[in-house]
Amino acid sequence: MNISYREIQPSPELQSYVDCYWMQTFTETAGELSPIQRCLPFGTVELIAHLDDNRCEVLFDGIWHKLPQVFLAGLYRDTVLWRSPGDSRKFGIRLKPEALYSLFKMPASALYNDYTSIDNIGLRQAVSFTDTLIGLATPDQIVARVEAYLKEQLLKNQRESNYFIEAANLMRKAKGGISVEEVSSRLAVSPRQLQRVFRDQVGTSPKTFGRIIRFSNAFKEMQNLEEAGGWAGLSYLLGYSDQAHFIREFKEFSGVIPNLMLHDEGMVFRKTGIAI
Repeated sequence: MNISYREIQPSPELQSYVDCYWMQTFTETAGELSPIQRCLPFGTVELIAHLDDNRCEVLFDGIWHKLPQVFLAGLYRDTVLWRSPGDSRKFGIRLKPEALYSLFKMPASALYNDYTSIDNIGLRQAVSFTDTLIGLATPDQIVARVEAYLKEQLLKNQRESNYFIEAANLMRKAKGGISVEEVSSRLAVSPRQLQRVFRDQVGTSPKTFGRIIRFSNAFKEMQNLEEAGGWAGLSYLLGYSDQAHFIREFKEFSGVIPNLMLHDEGMVFRKTGIAI
């Protein structure tokens, strides 16, 4: 059994919109299934394409459901469990939530904690485009095709600067360690306005979005636990009130305590430290 995962960074022109591109392959005898993996909430939106007929499955209400050939996953608050059949390839575009509207004129709130086939959301051009990815041999070929397409979309849909985009960027730069009140003050908008625009654009409150961003950074930083000074040092670094608070929040978003996840990376869909 071999599971490989690779991240590729976007070109400078697209870094305001794309967090990364990724490719996952699972090589095994036909009919075999991968171990169950956790897809953690990282504060992003994903456009995911199966590059062959071996579609992966997601666990929902105790039942395994086969995912669409190409689907869009909104901002998730909860961890998702999935598994892949033997000899399968998946390619993903990991987008910042505000980029979905900039690229496709669709708010991420329509898919909060949910996913759907792109056939269901009226993106006919996106459906035709993703069909062209199937059959490309390498991740670099796929990324080149994707980048050209996304740049075309940006030319059609000029990005408008607004306080939602600025607020989301502030939260990411602060690694989730900034209060809604401070964001409101910096942008000269009321907390109520922030609440409304986050609900409209991503489907949840700015406070929850900030907590998801902080969890995402906790997952990244715990790979360097010793340098952070252990769990207590990491808790302080990320702005949690204490170690117990950190562990409680981590388990809320991931479903397991951080120490268990640290020593069993195979359970996590995304691995860090392998971006190129």
